[in-house]
Amino acid sequence: MLQVERMSLILAELNANGRVTVNGLAERLMVSKVTIRRDLELLNQENKLLIVHGGAIKPNFRLYEAPFNQRHDINIDEKKQVGQKAAEFIQDYDVVAFGVGTTTLQIAKHLQNKHNLTIIVGCVSILNQLIERKKSGFFTGKIIFLGGEIDTDQMFATGTVMMDMLDRLNIDKAFIGANGYSIVNGITTYNIDEGNFLKRMILRSSEVYLVVDHTKIDAKSMYKYTEFNDVNHVICDSEPPSDWIKQLESEGVQWTKA
Repeated sequence: MLQVERMSLILAELNANGRVTVNGLAERLMVSKVTIRRDLELLNQENKLLIVHGGAIKPNFRLYEAPFNQRHDINIDEKKQVGQKAAEFIQDYDVVAFGVGTTTLQIAKHLQNKHNLTIIVGCVSILNQLIERKKSGFFTGKIIFLGGEIDTDQMFATGTVMMDMLDRLNIDKAFIGANGYSIVNGITTYNIDEGNFLKRMILRSSEVYLVVDHTKIDAKSMYKYTEFNDVNHVICDSEPPSDWIKQLESEGVQWTKA
């Protein structure tokens, strides 16, 4: 079977079921898993699907949220670009809050030459990275962890203790992620607890920066936690869709390409 035929069949199954698996495709198309992964990668580069652990899903809808460590390496180069650019917006003496997500993690990994920061964080993976960066002298200041019950799949704190603590804090700049960013569907995530946490963080912040890679643009997930114009700034590895530009400008949403 030619590659173009395989890719056509992959897209047909994806459109029918919303999700495909490497194992299932390899068995049905009678080719190796390596071949299927290669086909999926090409389709991903064309923005026709989104690669997830074990297979792929439609690019415009997140059927589930893979665990944090499984999502870490998806589109890693783009996430690094976004994280590095976002870190440039952090200034000395800022009170900064980090949301949950693998793109947000990259901001922490690129923090350097910053002084007297106060960093508020509810994600364990980001907390660990910040501790190492501070101990290594990349920034000075203090780290405040929003404690609570730990979601061990998504690696962040949840519950009323965390939310009550967040309600007592005033934040200069919040950096948040999303599973989808859309003018029509707003800012969405799969995890309701995460969405409620990010919504509260937005309300407590003077400026809000959304950090996403290109696969999240015009995508949607199950839970809408806020409107597209409830952020002040979008940082992405690609330009916005051309038909969005006027509305983004009219709503005061700045867009920076990393």
